[in-house]
Amino acid sequence: MLDENIVKITAEDAEGATLEIAVNRAYNDKVTVESVTMHVGLVEEDGYYYDGDLAVNYNVDNLQNDETAQTMGTLLLRNVNSDDEVTEVMSEFYWERSYNVELRDILLEAGFSADAAADVCTSEWGMQDEGRASYDASCIADEVRAHITEITIADLT
Repeated sequence: MLDENIVKITAEDAEGATLEIAVNRAYNDKVTVESVTMHVGLVEEDGYYYDGDLAVNYNVDNLQNDETAQTMGTLLLRNVNSDDEVTEVMSEFYWERSYNVELRDILLEAGFSADAAADVCTSEWGMQDEGRASYDASCIADEVRAHITEITIADLT
């Protein structure tokens, strides 16, 4: 059962909801992880739910950022060879998977199952952004949907 003191689920509309877990913990001496968020689809279409990625949102205000490391205009694709601090932190989250254990602990603390937390993995490099690490997390979305169903049924009885 999800811990409603930690997990906030907000309905966007009839088709989706937003999962938010406030974190506000230091990642290192310059970066604070602020939250974990995810769009969860509530309507099944052609056998699929159209969920967003699980995002670990962190503050990059104290990091040196080489904006020339962005190689593709509005689609952020970083030059992984850039040595600025923002690219280094993005690489730590993605390539080195430096936050995976902490993220799993956050999800477990929030009440997600060990299996769902273990299923979370980083998305492709093109999904990473300044201040945002992207993870695939379909089992987390499934548990959010189940939680919403439990709440709805409880409200009706």
